[in-house]
Amino acid sequence: ALTQIRNVASLGGNIATASPISDMIPTLLACGASLTAASEARGERTVPLAGFVTGYRRVALEPDEVIVSFFVPHCAPLEFVRPYKQARRREDDISIVSCALRVRLEPAQREG
Repeated sequence: ALTQIRNVASLGGNIATASPISDMIPTLLACGASLTAASEARGERTVPLAGFVTGYRRVALEPDEVIVSFFVPHCAPLEFVRPYKQARRREDDISIVSCALRVRLEPAQREG
């Protein structure tokens, strides 16, 4: 496969490209996700996604490392994560802007 296809055809490739138009990065950040990177020389390490993307198309992945897994924690009760994307078309288009929100509600207090 072409490099472009290889690098974005999976969740790991999508995150590793650190593209500013990625739809998944904001969502995973809002979820508090982390990833496991591994190399033959150093073994595995866990990296919070919030510290993984270090700049425009830059990530905290060493040249000999690969992404082997992601951990996305479950939402707490009354906690919700919703992604939003604005694009010219509804499907299969580059985002103009995207975001994800994580909201935790408190149970209603009953009077009486």
